[in-house]
Amino acid sequence: MGTYGWTGKILRVDLTTKKIDTVPTSDYEPEKYLGGVGLNTKIFWEMGCPRVDAFDPDNPLLISVGPVTGMAGPFNRAEVCGIAPQSYPQETFAYSGVGGKIASEIKYAGYDVLVIVGKSDKPVYLSILNDVVKLEDAKPLWGLDTFETQKSLMKKHSNAAVLTIGPAGENLCRVAIILNETASAAGQGGYGAVLGSKNLKAIVVKGTGTLKVARPDALTKLQQERMDAKEWLVGGAQSWGRYPLCGGAIAADMRANRLKRIAGCHGCPYQCMGFYDIPGIGKGAQMCVEAWYGYHSGGSSEGYWEGNILSQKLGINNYELLGIMNWLRAVQYGIVDKKKLGLTSIPMIDHAGKPQLGGQQAHHDFLTELLHGMASGKNILSKGTARAAESLGPAAQKFFNGIFPAWGYMNHHIQNVGSALHWAMDSRDPYSSCHDYVSSFGPSAKIASYFGLPGGDMAGGKKMVYERTEYQTAWVQNHQSIKNSMPICEYASMPSNFFHPPAMDIRIFESSMLSAVTGVDYSVDRLWEAGDRIYTLRRAVAVMRENRTRAQDDLSPVWFERLAGGTKSLAEPLDRTKWEALKDRFYVARGWNPANGRPTRGKLEQLGMKSVADKLQNAGRLGSK
Repeated sequence: MGTYGWTGKILRVDLTTKKIDTVPTSDYEPEKYLGGVGLNTKIFWEMGCPRVDAFDPDNPLLISVGPVTGMAGPFNRAEVCGIAPQSYPQETFAYSGVGGKIASEIKYAGYDVLVIVGKSDKPVYLSILNDVVKLEDAKPLWGLDTFETQKSLMKKHSNAAVLTIGPAGENLCRVAIILNETASAAGQGGYGAVLGSKNLKAIVVKGTGTLKVARPDALTKLQQERMDAKEWLVGGAQSWGRYPLCGGAIAADMRANRLKRIAGCHGCPYQCMGFYDIPGIGKGAQMCVEAWYGYHSGGSSEGYWEGNILSQKLGINNYELLGIMNWLRAVQYGIVDKKKLGLTSIPMIDHAGKPQLGGQQAHHDFLTELLHGMASGKNILSKGTARAAESLGPAAQKFFNGIFPAWGYMNHHIQNVGSALHWAMDSRDPYSSCHDYVSSFGPSAKIASYFGLPGGDMAGGKKMVYERTEYQTAWVQNHQSIKNSMPICEYASMPSNFFHPPAMDIRIFESSMLSAVTGVDYSVDRLWEAGDRIYTLRRAVAVMRENRTRAQDDLSPVWFERLAGGTKSLAEPLDRTKWEALKDRFYVARGWNPANGRPTRGKLEQLGMKSVADKLQNAGRLGSK
C-alpha cells in the first residue's frame, strides 16, 4: 500500500490526550472501499459505530480524500463524515463533500484520512506540514469569521490550505459549515458545530509530496480524450454555475459588472464558480445555492451579495438558509410569530411580498438579525429549522414538512419517484451527489435505457413511474457511493457525461481512471460492486448505530397528501400503496430483508463482508433471508 493512488497513511489526532500518530491505510481495505465516504464509513464501522451525541468528544470527525485526489481533473474533493448535528429527528452518521485546495494538500502531505477525536481543553488549530503535525493555540482566532481566520493563518503558514469554522461553529449552531477559501464548504450536516464542540478552530495543511501513478500512459490518454471531446474545457455546459441562479437583474448585473474572474477547485478544468467583488460588501466566489438571498433581495445585487458574504463569513449552511427563507412564509400566514424567531422585521413579508431594495437599511437589519442570531447559538433557528419547527408547535411543523421532506434537510430536486425513494433511504439530503436523476435518467429515456433502467419520466411532462424504479434508485446509490469515494466532482460524473457508447460511458471512465492511477484492475463490474459494498456498509452503520428499520425509510406524510417543495417537485403526490410495494421490491433488489430493511447475511457475504454480518447478528440486527 502507498505506492500508487493511496498514500498508505491515516493520521489520527486525539484532542483530549494530544496524542498524534498514524496507522496504515491498508488496515481498512482501501481497494474495496476506495476513499472518501467509503473509507470513512469503514473506519467508523471498525470504531464500533459510536452511539454518542454529535457534540460528544467521542464523535469522530473523519476527513478522507481518495485514490485519484491530486490528479489533474475534477478529482480534488474530500469527504467529511461523522455524526451530524443537523440531521433530524435523530442525529445520524452522514457525509458532506468539500472542494477548494484542501483535499489536494491533504494528499500531498501524505495522508488518505484525518481521524479527529476528543475535545481540547482550549481552542486549538491543527497544523499539518507533511510529517510535522502539531496542535497550535487558536485562542487569538476564536471569534474571528472564516475569512479573517484564513487570512491570519495563511500569513503564518504560507501557501497552505485552511479548513475553518466561523462563529456559528464555535457556538454549536446545528447548521454550521466548515469552509475552505470563500465558497468551498462541507455545508450539509452541521459539521462546523462538531469542530466547535471539540474546540478545534481550523485545520491548516501544506503538503510538498508527489503522487505516483501506476499507468501514466493510460491516465494521459484518458485525460486527452476528455479534452479532445471538449468535455473538460471551461465554458459551454459548465458556464451556468458561475452566475447567480436567482436570475433576472441580479444575474445580469453580477455577470456584467461584478465578475472578476472564473474560479474552481484546485486542478479542475471546469472552473464552475465566479469570483465577484462588490465594494463595501466584499469579495468571494459563488456557485448555486450561495444565491440563497438573491431570491428575496428585491432584485438588488447588493442585498443578494451581502447575504452570501455574511453567511459564508459566519459559517452558516446556505442551503438551510434558502429553506429558512421559504419557511418564513409561515410568519406571513400567521403560523409563527416572528418575535419567537428573534426577528423584528422580515422585508420579504413586511412589504407585501415586494422586498425593499437590498442595501437599504431594512435589508441590512434583517440579515444582521437573522444571521448573527443563528451564529450566536442562542436563536431558536440555531437549532436548525427542523428543531425550531418542532419547538413552535404542530402547525409550524406541518408547514416545515412541506419544504423539508426528510432528515431535517430542505427539498432538493425530488422530481421523480426514484429520487424520492433515494431521499427516503438516506440519512441526509443526498442530492449534492446524485443529480443523475435530473441530469440524465429523468430527461433521457435513451440514456436510461442504455444503462438498463427506466427513464424519461421528466421529459415532455413529468410522470409518476413506479415500475422497475427500484433498479434506478439502486443504480444511482451505487454510483453516488463511487463518486463520493474516488472522489470525483458531481458535475463531472453524471451518466450524461462522457456518453459515447459503447466505447465510453461514465462507468468505463471511472473504472479506467481508478485502474490507471492505482494499478488495481477495476472492471466496470468490480467498480460497481465497490459502490454496492460502500452503500451496504452505510446501511449497516445506520442499522447498528441508529437501529434503522423500514419504518424510518419514508418521507413526510405531506408528500403523500399534496404537491410540496415548490416548482421542482413531483408531478403528483406519492401513492402510498405503490410506494410501499416499491420499497418491497427495492429491498429485494438490494438483498435486504423486506420486512425490516436490513441487509441479509447472504448479501453481506456476497460482498466480502462476513465480519459485518457477524457483528450485526451478534447485536440481533441482521436481516433474515
